Amino acid sequence: MASQSVSRPSPLAGIYGEMVAEFFGTMILILFGDGCVATVFLFTNLGANGASTPFANEWIVIVFGWGLAVMLGIYVAGAISGAHINPAVTLALAATGRHPWSKVLPYWLAQVLGAFVAGGILWFVYQGALQASIAGGPVTSIGGVFYTAPKSFVGVFGAFGDEFVGTALLVGLILVIIDARNQPVQSNLNPLIIGLLIVAIGSSFGLNTGYAINPARDFGPRLWIALVSNFQSFSADNYYFWIPIVAPLLGGVVGAFIYDYTIGKVLEAKKLGPSGDTVTTGEAVREPAAE
Repeated sequence: MASQSVSRPSPLAGIYGEMVAEFFGTMILILFGDGCVATVFLFTNLGANGASTPFANEWIVIVFGWGLAVMLGIYVAGAISGAHINPAVTLALAATGRHPWSKVLPYWLAQVLGAFVAGGILWFVYQGALQASIAGGPVTSIGGVFYTAPKSFVGVFGAFGDEFVGTALLVGLILVIIDARNQPVQSNLNPLIIGLLIVAIGSSFGLNTGYAINPARDFGPRLWIALVSNFQSFSADNYYFWIPIVAPLLGGVVGAFIYDYTIGKVLEAKKLGPSGDTVTTGEAVREPAAE
C-alpha cells in the first residue's frame, strides 16, 4: 500500500504567527510614532537665523504622525492577529470575551518586544541628533522622544485620568468602528479610521501627558533607554512610569464594557444584523470567537 504523507501545519499558522504580526505591527507603530516625536524635538531652530524649523516643530506633526503610525501598524498585522498592537486593547478584548485569555500574555510579550526593538533602532538612527541634544547632560533629558511624561503642572490624578479616559475612548470607539451592526466601514478602511481616531484623541487629550494610551508604546522604548541610562528612565518624573501602564489597561477595559452595556445593548435590542453587505473577514482589531 502506498504511504501517504500528511503535511504538518506550520507553527506560523497559530499563535506564533500572531505574535510575529503583533511584534512587527507594534514595531512599525513605534518607529513612525517616536520617529515623528524625534523630528519635532531634536531638530529645533534649524530655520533661517536660528528660527524654529518650519512645520517640523509643530504639535500637529505629532498628532498626525501618531495617527498614521497606528494606521500603518494595523495594516501590517490586521489580517493575522487583528492588530491589537496595544496591551490595553488585548486585555479589553479578552475581558469582554472577544479574545482568548490564553493569548493575552503572548500578545503582550510580542507588543512590548516590538516596541523595545523599535526604541533601539531609533536610538541608533538618531544617535547624532540625540547626542547633540543631550550635550553632556543626562540621557533622560531626551527621554521624551521615547516615552511619555506629564507637564509639570499636571498632578498624579490628572495624569492618570488623562490616560484612563483617552484609552477608554480609544477602545470604546474602536468597538464602534468595527461593529458590523453600526455603520461599519469595510475592513480595509478600518486602519485609516482608527488612525483618525488617534488624531482626535491626540488633539483633545494629548498635551497633559503625551497620550501614551498604550502600555507597550511607553514601556518598550522606556526599557531601552533604561539600559543606556542606568535605569534612570524608570525613576524619571517621580517614578511616573507606572501610570502609562496601569491607567491604559484599566481605561481600556472600562471603555469596552461601557460600549457593550450601552450602544452594544441597544444594537442587540433592536436586533440589528450586519449592515448591508459588510464583510468582516480579516477585519482589523478583531479576534475570532474566544477559544
